[in-house]
Amino acid sequence: MLKKHCFLFAFGLCFSVASFAQNSPTEKTEPLKDSVDKYSKLGQYARVVPFAESWSVNLKKEKGESSAEYGAALNTLGDALIRSGKSNDAEPILLKGLEIRKKALGENHLDVAKSLNTLGFLNMVLGNNLPSEDFFLQSLEIRKNALGEAHLDVGASSNNLGQLYLKMRNYTRAEEYSLSALSIFKKNLGEENAKVATTMMVLGELYEEMGNYTKAEEIFLKALSIWKGIVGETHPIVATAYMNLGELYWLMGNYPKTEEYYLNGLNIRIKNFGDESPLVASTYNYLGNLSISRGHFPKAKEIHEKALAMRTKAFGEDHRDVAISLLNLGNVYLQTGHYKKAEEYQLKSLAIFKKIKEDVPATSMLTFNLGLLQMDMGNYPQAKTYLMEAFEARRQLVGPNHPLIQPSYQSLGEYYRQTNSLELAEDYYTKSWDNLVHQIQNYFPFLSDAEKAKFYETIGGDMDRIKSFYLSPGKKASPKTIALYNQQLYTKALLLSTSARWKQRIKTSGDKKLFALYTQWETVQNQISKLYGETDSTLRAGLAITIALSEKLEKELSKRSEAYGKMADRKMVNWQDIQASLKPGEAAIEMLRVKKWGTAKVVTDTSDLKKPKYKVLGLTDTIQYAALIVKPGLKQPELVLLSDGNDMEGKRLTYYKNAIKNKLKDEKSFQVFWEKIGTKLGPGVKTIYFSPEGIYHGINLNTLWNPATKKYLLEEKDIRIVTSTKDILLPKNTEELNKLAYLFGYPNYNTSISKRIEMASTQRSSPELSYLLPKTRGEGFAELPGTKEEVESISKLLTDKGWEVQTLEGNHALEETLKESLKPRVLHLATHGFFLPDTTNGTNPLLHSGLLLTGANKTFAGEKSEDAEDGILTAYEAMNLNLDNTDLVVLSACETGLGEIKNGEGVYGLQRAFKVAGAKTIIMSLWKVSDQATQELMVSFYKNWLGPPAPEGGVKQPLTPLRLGGRSGGVKRDAFLAAQKELKAKYPDPYYWGAFVMVGE
Repeated sequence: MLKKHCFLFAFGLCFSVASFAQNSPTEKTEPLKDSVDKYSKLGQYARVVPFAESWSVNLKKEKGESSAEYGAALNTLGDALIRSGKSNDAEPILLKGLEIRKKALGENHLDVAKSLNTLGFLNMVLGNNLPSEDFFLQSLEIRKNALGEAHLDVGASSNNLGQLYLKMRNYTRAEEYSLSALSIFKKNLGEENAKVATTMMVLGELYEEMGNYTKAEEIFLKALSIWKGIVGETHPIVATAYMNLGELYWLMGNYPKTEEYYLNGLNIRIKNFGDESPLVASTYNYLGNLSISRGHFPKAKEIHEKALAMRTKAFGEDHRDVAISLLNLGNVYLQTGHYKKAEEYQLKSLAIFKKIKEDVPATSMLTFNLGLLQMDMGNYPQAKTYLMEAFEARRQLVGPNHPLIQPSYQSLGEYYRQTNSLELAEDYYTKSWDNLVHQIQNYFPFLSDAEKAKFYETIGGDMDRIKSFYLSPGKKASPKTIALYNQQLYTKALLLSTSARWKQRIKTSGDKKLFALYTQWETVQNQISKLYGETDSTLRAGLAITIALSEKLEKELSKRSEAYGKMADRKMVNWQDIQASLKPGEAAIEMLRVKKWGTAKVVTDTSDLKKPKYKVLGLTDTIQYAALIVKPGLKQPELVLLSDGNDMEGKRLTYYKNAIKNKLKDEKSFQVFWEKIGTKLGPGVKTIYFSPEGIYHGINLNTLWNPATKKYLLEEKDIRIVTSTKDILLPKNTEELNKLAYLFGYPNYNTSISKRIEMASTQRSSPELSYLLPKTRGEGFAELPGTKEEVESISKLLTDKGWEVQTLEGNHALEETLKESLKPRVLHLATHGFFLPDTTNGTNPLLHSGLLLTGANKTFAGEKSEDAEDGILTAYEAMNLNLDNTDLVVLSACETGLGEIKNGEGVYGLQRAFKVAGAKTIIMSLWKVSDQATQELMVSFYKNWLGPPAPEGGVKQPLTPLRLGGRSGGVKRDAFLAAQKELKAKYPDPYYWGAFVMVGE
């Protein structure tokens, strides 16, 4: 998207109009002066010009051609000409006015500074940056000497220099002068002032161009708030503030917010300037580009054609804005495969820009688009010329680390890949990857979770193309598996880890104010939970506002929590770190799911009479899986490529699930999902830290039957599921272990609301809010007798070992009690679970999985109350449980390991929620489970984990220091595998013993 700087708006508020400071005019000229003042204040400078001309003529006759009054009138006239779009007519008038003032008043008079300022303004508008700088600096020096460092006019000159240096891309000096101006304005005028807001808009644009989107957003929002308070909701400057924010959100990938702010700006501009105004056309240009970004090409074409017609009518054929509209229409045609038409429009646009000799950003965008077009058409020499021209222009403009240079790195990587220059391709892909990492490190930590997800979506395609390059055959420039493994370590579960980290930092910071802000955020989250399930449209109307408040608080928390982070957080873990942590007989495996590179589509160009066909190369719909293996002694990670990913995700996965469900002997799935990986591991590897991706989240590797050995993988390997293999580097938890266990089971799903309110009132410290799950669960849920026996047996085992146990059954298995449980060492939940796979309605995927607690059936029957929870704990709510340093969460229910799978981020469901809440290890299920078999598995697990009970009549054993996480762990894992093997001896089919998996140890 092209940036159209709004300098005219900014200068209109920075300058004090020269005519306002003159001596009182004669009675004859006073009406003319009044009209100049009137229309200047309204910003109607085209109407100012004739009055200023008449006023200057009168003053020349009355005061003389050498009078200071006449010099001032000339400055006013020149200023009005600039602002009314007649800059070329202004220069001789302004130079004459400056000469008169110097002779009449002296070189260092303040009125001379005003003339110098206006000339600086003129030259900046004309693109004459060096003369503009000279005029502005002279004006600033006069004002400092005459008025002191802190005067408002000194602030105005500093602000003008800030804007000029921003235009010149001298960001250091732009920030220096803009911050100086802001300080002066605040000191003299307070926070809520037009000059403060104007300077903030300059600073916001500066930080945006520097790639510091978080700081830019904060400043832009403050400026918008100030403007609204000063000039009202519908002033043109408010429209400009909306447009600045809209473009910022576009760069951040937040398209809904972009559209909201653009439309706000459009409506204000139409109201103030009419339907045919160039400013309205400019706004349509932004909206058209937004439609391109969202893939709404017919709408984009319609909008850009409208903008082109308006601009051509207003400016003629050879204007910059006309060239921009032609560029954007060419981009629409490029995206829709009308290559000849795209080339025609883009070449027309380029010709205009070269003719008017301005706007490097626009020209670089044009040459970039032309490069992509020529590459798609197979014209590689021409493509390289355009792409390199765009790259060099952008590099000089913004430097090597700016987000705006990222597309050039990526496109040149693609170009050299397509022309089989693989070493050069790798060089640019490496630069692309480094740029993405730079963005993540400097921008990512300060966003809300929702904004992190949107941002990650915008860069996900580039990451996928880089990974597909390293998986492509024939690449010999460097060990590809090293780059792949290191990239996977950095990006795997990035959203999950950052979400959990900022919350953990806040809770351990010791900052009471920060924790109070966090408590406020939690309250707002509870309000959102309630509003999500509201059926009352009036109440639900507040959802968007509440979500916006939550995101605002979340971003502030994320930003402030970063101050408590350690530099180690930015350390790039690499594959050698993983290797160094492995013992003999151990291995780490990172799974990747990557789209294969090849012919992505075949385009028939219907805009060309010959209707040529072009094979466009890129990411295809063909899926590949890859296992990256690290073992002690390897010189680099080893690769196992499973190229039939579509088959694996289709009929092979269906076969596996049907075999499990129907208790059939499965002699095929081992070969599909594991055999190649196992062969590469070799017989000496027994313990495997396995980080799944894609379909590997939905299968239990232990249940795969090896036809050669006649054994399940459970009996051959110790497979330990981790979110990322870098998890094995986590240090052992040193927090003193508590003895607290909460066991929820056998809920009374039919408990009335009144009974739940009565029971909860003695337990809750504050009212909690929840939302209603969509009514898609059918009839009520039946009781699970096995869960009663399960929690009571486990309770006895824990009690015998000296634990403090809270056993919550029947009416006591309240959602309220669960939400108020504080850092239990063990949280065990034995109940019904649910997973709703259909998320096409656009709701948060964390709303589609959860657990049922006391009173859930009454909720499904339509009963609800503000004073009671609904008995349905969704993953969305579970994220906010206080489980910091909770050693173990057991989700003893059906399908608790399922959810919406997002590539690179894992499963959006209960597993993710409890991880974010702080749980170290989670036991969960992948399919519907047998009540009796589950009860036996869980009791067996605790027996193996805790050890033998105390002798009859003897003293209870003290709490043993069970090991947590890290490489020193393994006790829980051993106990879990032993329990599965015991259950397998009784129920041989994997349907019974293979439903549950342990993640995190």
